[in-house]
Parts: sequence; structure tokens; C-alpha cells
Amino acid sequence: MRFVAVPKLAVAPMNLDYRGDPSIASGTVAQVADLPTGTQKTDVPLIAVRRTGADVVAADQVGGNTGVYFSTQVVSLVSDTTGQPYLPISPERYAFDRTTSVMKAEAGANVNGVPITKDMIGDDTIMPLKFPFFTDKKTYSIFDTSLMKGAPAEFVAEESVEGLSTYHFRQTIPAQQVGEQAGQPLWYQLVQDMWVEPQTGQIVNGSSDQKTWLKNTDGSDGLVIINGVLAFTPENVSTSVTQAKENSSKVSLLGKVVPVVSIVLGLLLLLGGVLLLRRRAEPSDVGQREKAQPEPVG
Repeated sequence: MRFVAVPKLAVAPMNLDYRGDPSIASGTVAQVADLPTGTQKTDVPLIAVRRTGADVVAADQVGGNTGVYFSTQVVSLVSDTTGQPYLPISPERYAFDRTTSVMKAEAGANVNGVPITKDMIGDDTIMPLKFPFFTDKKTYSIFDTSLMKGAPAEFVAEESVEGLSTYHFRQTIPAQQVGEQAGQPLWYQLVQDMWVEPQTGQIVNGSSDQKTWLKNTDGSDGLVIINGVLAFTPENVSTSVTQAKENSSKVSLLGKVVPVVSIVLGLLLLLGGVLLLRRRAEPSDVGQREKAQPEPVG
């Protein structure tokens, strides 16, 4: 059960509905650009809505234990009830091992149309949507869509989130140029915190302190595209914790409870079998001893 069934059952689901409940983060960022006008705004409430779906057909074509997810995050103004994108959208598509979350450069994996290659991800970079089943207290290389490669996320501590035991990881990306926009150097830095339920690898809480900005030709800082913190909403945290508790219980039942109970029942049955054999043997031995006694002389 533990070494055969659990590895086959502990896999990322492929029944995700892109139109289902999204993952939501929000926050009031210090700076954000109004890109159409090129003006800078300060203290702006934003909401980020991420939707993720699964491409079952593509995963089946690749075969093995491969999963394929496509995901989009839309950042809008909280004041805009229509949810129109305020910042550019970058659609993401990941192929990955459904147990380890290690990425694969196949099945059309890309970010905003830029293919994800083997050189970008190496052999151990995991996708940013989910940690591995049975997450360890170690440093993981997590794919970053701005760098288009993995960046280390270090284990910080074991912490409780609404009564759920989680592993806290922090990914720190120092300021660096990641490309150009409108002929100006594009710079980026990030501090991202993630709280992960270790049995399932589900991220139940998270916050992202991001700064993306342009630099002028003289090297001075130009327009800031975004600078601030977006974090899981309390409602999103509660929903994620409830789901993680249910899924973790299933994994624990198959990986720990059932094997232990099976061993105990097996030992009890073995003991019962030995006792039954002894009881059957005792009358037979008595009968043999009686037959072995000499007949009395008349």
C-alpha cells in the first residue's frame, strides 16, 4: 500500500476546471503604472485572480506521469468591478511530473508564447503552482516567469496556518535586468513567501513583494510598473487550508494509517492462526498417546 499504491495515487489532479474557483491575492501597492498614459500612481488597491486548468489530451499524448496545466493571472483595480486587466497578462503553460512537480520542456510549455526549454529548467526546477508531494525541508529551484529560469526557494520554518502544519519557504530574487520594454532596460526583484502543506505540496498561503521598473538611458530609475505586496486573501487561505486538510488526510490514510492497521491485523490473524493450530494439535496428540498405551492383560 505504502510503496506501490501511494506513489500511483499521490499525483497532481487532472480534473481542474479553468472556469472553477480561482486563487485570489490582493493588496495596496506602493506604486503602479498607468501604462496607457505612462503616469505613476501610488497606494493603489489591486486584486490578482489566477485561474488554472488541465490539458488532459496533451498529458495523455506525452504519457507517463506527466501533467499539463495552463494558467493565467489577471491583475485588476479593486475599484473595477468588471475585472478588466490593469497590467499585461502573461499566459503560462507547464508540463511537469505529477508527483515531484519537476518541469518538462514538452507539450508546448511556454510563458506568453516563449517556449520553456531544457536549458531554462535543467533537471530539478519545479513549477510555481505546486510543490512536490511529500515536500522536504530543503531548498527548491522554483521557476520564475520573469527570469524564465529557476530561482532558489529556501526552507524557513515549520509554521501553522489556521491550525494546519505547513512548511514556510522564501524565494528571494535580487534586482536584475530581465529584458527591455519600449527600448528601455526592464528590471525586476522579488521576495516571495509560500506556506506549503508538505504531504500534498499544496500552497495554502502566499505573498509576493515584487518590484518591476524601467531604467532611463542614464541608469536612473524610470517608470515603476509595480512595486508592492500582493497576498492571498483570508478567504482564499481558509479555502486552501480546508482542501489541503482533506487531501492530506487521504494521503496519510493510505500511506500511514492503512499500512499500520494492516500490520496489526496481520499479526493478530497470525497469532489467531497459531492458536488454532495448537488447539487442533492437542486433541490429536492425546489420541495418539492413548493409542500408544499397551492393552491391559485380562
